[in-house]
Amino acid sequence: MDNQRIAQMLEEMADLSEIIGENTFKVQAYRRAAEAIARLNEPVQAVLASGGSVPGIGKGIRTFIEGITLEGDSPELQRLRAEVPVDLIKLTRIPGIGPKTVARLWQSLGVRTLEEVKQAAKEQKIRSLKGIGAKTEMLLLRGIEKTEKPLERWPLMDALHLSEEICARLRKVPGVMRCEVAGSIRRVRELIKDIDLVVMTETAQTVAEHLKTFPGNIETVAWGAEKVTFKYGALQAVNVDVRFFSPTEFISGLVHFTGSKGHNVFLRQRAKEKGWKLSEYGLEDEQAGVLQSFQTEEALYAALSLPYLTPELRDIEVIGGETFWKEATEEAVQALITSSNIQGDLHMHTTASDGGDSIEAMARAAKKKGYRYIAITDHSRSLKVARGLSVEALLEHMKAIHAVEEKLSDEWGEPFYILRGAEVDILPDGTLDYPDDILEGLDLVIASVHTHFKQDKQEITERILKAARHPFVDIIAHPTGRLIGRRDAYALDVEALIEQAMRSGVVLELNSYPERLDLAPSYLHLAQASGVTIAIDTDAHNIAGLAWMDLGVKVARKALLRPEHVINTWAPEKLFEFLGRHRKHRRK
Repeated sequence: MDNQRIAQMLEEMADLSEIIGENTFKVQAYRRAAEAIARLNEPVQAVLASGGSVPGIGKGIRTFIEGITLEGDSPELQRLRAEVPVDLIKLTRIPGIGPKTVARLWQSLGVRTLEEVKQAAKEQKIRSLKGIGAKTEMLLLRGIEKTEKPLERWPLMDALHLSEEICARLRKVPGVMRCEVAGSIRRVRELIKDIDLVVMTETAQTVAEHLKTFPGNIETVAWGAEKVTFKYGALQAVNVDVRFFSPTEFISGLVHFTGSKGHNVFLRQRAKEKGWKLSEYGLEDEQAGVLQSFQTEEALYAALSLPYLTPELRDIEVIGGETFWKEATEEAVQALITSSNIQGDLHMHTTASDGGDSIEAMARAAKKKGYRYIAITDHSRSLKVARGLSVEALLEHMKAIHAVEEKLSDEWGEPFYILRGAEVDILPDGTLDYPDDILEGLDLVIASVHTHFKQDKQEITERILKAARHPFVDIIAHPTGRLIGRRDAYALDVEALIEQAMRSGVVLELNSYPERLDLAPSYLHLAQASGVTIAIDTDAHNIAGLAWMDLGVKVARKALLRPEHVINTWAPEKLFEFLGRHRKHRRK
């Protein structure tokens, strides 16, 4: 059981306990434990089994975790599920509807099914309950309509974890020489229809037989010597397509099943122009009767006289699409940003607010990635749910950051810069969560929206534009506020924000966290064309989160971003000069 799944189980325990009216302290204990486990960098079950402890996990929750079965179930959770009607549990997944509201519907109206809730809403009975109102009634109706529709696509974040988990298991199957994730996941699409895996093996029949009893396989849809499709239970029965290739066919198969469809057509046409035929099995000279195989994807592209186009560049979402593929030169592709250009990460959180690791741990992990600087940007005071820092706490935090910077720079014998930053809430009226004298005293200020998402287009646009005009705001973080597949973007006029950024010089963020990927490629491309600077940040809440930088760079490449337009590719001196442009002090 991975930590995320255990955290989800504890959150469900909290929701169910709240619905049936358990005491508040018990509910909060479940939620605190879920949060602590989600931040851990090692399996919580292994920590507990070795006699270790985890902050926030007492005896009762420890017993719950130790009682989770190999099948990923819990007798205590099963008991609670049996007490609460299954349809009411589904209501807690509707944004804006919490366990307390569900409990009131159940206790006051006696509803037990989604159909009964819908009927109560249509008869306007729900709005009659004190403190609920017409807005919640409408949220329930719309939310139920969404839950009743089968989910056709899944957020990239879910699919990434799941596909790597399945591939890791497949690599341990006897006869499997290599397994790679392909399809839209490899091309970094935001929403995923199914999981495509490409397997190198000389014993396809044996591996296919194994997949019939593969853990998580709840239904074998298709079975054969070249392809197996099964439904995987961990993500609402997502289809997993596994395709088998021999060692000589594997690279051609990987390119083909990475796609996109349009890119494959382009490659086949390119081969045809040379008198060849390209398929998933290789590049064939039909006249000579020779089938050419490849050891690398780069070699296949070179055979077609093309620069190597990395998977994210093969997506139709790439700006320019087919025109880009046709006109791409080695020089043009080499000019795009790569992970090796990144010199630091300017958005991360520590245990000072809602992060899971210390300042020093984050800095050491960043140094291992080859960075020259980072910014510690814990949350500001208004965001209570993230343990935002008061002014007094922030000032102490700044001292702690400086102390770690000095310690590590001395230890490593060269400067490693840790910027004293903050992620400061943009309040509903566009003002910032700290006074100006505090903002000016920071090395870097990231401004972002975390509340009042439902403001109309004019309100939320002016709110963010006001922050973008502020002289001490350096970066607007996750500008549209979307959570892919879970929450729509604000009603923000992004073009107006880009125009404001062009005038005021504020940086716009590409937040690399896979649930956000915000800004999207089309807006990033427009920003670059307008002369606006971008920051590619991870918003990491623990050292593991720093790895999302590579994903952000891939999204940036879809927008054809070049490194000179990305602030965290700059050398420290250039970065500090920019950050000090409106401040009395400047980092050295």
